[in-house]
Amino acid sequence: GYSVRWTVWVACFSAMIGVVILSNTKDGYLNFSAGDLLVLAGAMSWSAYIFRLSQCGSYNEVDLQFWKTVILASLYTVWFLISQWHSEVSLWAGYGNVVAWLLLFYSALGPGAIGDVLQQKAQASIAAAEANVILATEPIFTSILGFVLLAEAVTLNEFMGGSFIIAAAVLATR
Repeated sequence: GYSVRWTVWVACFSAMIGVVILSNTKDGYLNFSAGDLLVLAGAMSWSAYIFRLSQCGSYNEVDLQFWKTVILASLYTVWFLISQWHSEVSLWAGYGNVVAWLLLFYSALGPGAIGDVLQQKAQASIAAAEANVILATEPIFTSILGFVLLAEAVTLNEFMGGSFIIAAAVLATR
């Protein structure tokens, strides 16, 4: 089996504390809605994907990314069409705008596909547990960019929760 270092276990606990802090709402800690539970299930699926990917051995990253993108795009399209059919309002007012479609395809094929291929290549050189904790820092960088580029305010809970998650990423790589 795969042995997980003690620092990775501490990192996982630190990341969990960060998530608990970030989950604080006016109704208290760990007050999850159905949407929160779906996001948690998605995160668990992503973690399972990362761990399974590390067990695949030798594979072609571009082929894997291509099929992952095709399958997810198909599922998202079906979901969108069913949602649109059941909705009284337009779920995406810009669906007729060519520029909006070009931007959507660029963000999927450019940073999305290239980022996934690079992540898969990098993951070949580190363990899945460390990769999982490091990838959990994505919302932190999103918050930093939101602050720098859009002047969005960072709350104390976001700062504290993010600090625990960054500490987890540092610990996981030790």
